[in-house]
Amino acid sequence: MAEYWYNTNYHSAIHTTLYEALYGRPPPIYLPYIPGVSDASEVDIILTTREFKLQLLKHHLSRAHLRMKNQADKPRSDRSFQVGDWVYLKVQPYKRTTISSQPYHKLAAKFYEPFQVTKRIGSVAYTLLLLASVKIHPTVHVSLLKKCHVIPDHISYPPVVDIADPQCPEPELVLQRRMVKKGNKVVAQVLVKWQGIPAHDATWEYYNELKIRFPHFDP
Repeated sequence: MAEYWYNTNYHSAIHTTLYEALYGRPPPIYLPYIPGVSDASEVDIILTTREFKLQLLKHHLSRAHLRMKNQADKPRSDRSFQVGDWVYLKVQPYKRTTISSQPYHKLAAKFYEPFQVTKRIGSVAYTLLLLASVKIHPTVHVSLLKKCHVIPDHISYPPVVDIADPQCPEPELVLQRRMVKKGNKVVAQVLVKWQGIPAHDATWEYYNELKIRFPHFDP
């Protein structure tokens, strides 16, 4: 039966079934055997037993499928949002740099500032209203969202500073200095306060890159 199932199923590689490729016609439709149809008692017993075995196999496969589904659904939660809801966004550390100036990602919160849902795509994806400077695709999976029950009166998003950006603000002051390891070398880093940005949003930049980008700046 397993061989018959394999030979009569559609194969995407050959765009047909193996049965039709061999015999030149579609495979016959399988009809379950009805007990008592055959006059030969031996044939009737064999075919009846085969049908019973097939039903038993389907029963065990269905139980196994349900057991695996229940196991996979244990850590999951049913989440759904409406257009206009405010949600927190979970961002991976390597992507968080585009929306946060947090220098130590291990200490950063898993969920970021509340964003508003603007569109629902299917049942598991939502489009968020993100800032123009955020370099993340606005459509995310529902597993990365958490409902914001209390909307703050004022939401302030920390500015994103990228010295490679032509619109990057001018450096104003160096607050601290330190030596860090980069590859197999030790290089200097400076904590820069940018013009128009509060001091608590200062960012650590490599001194050499800062001097190349802003040659007139003398820290």
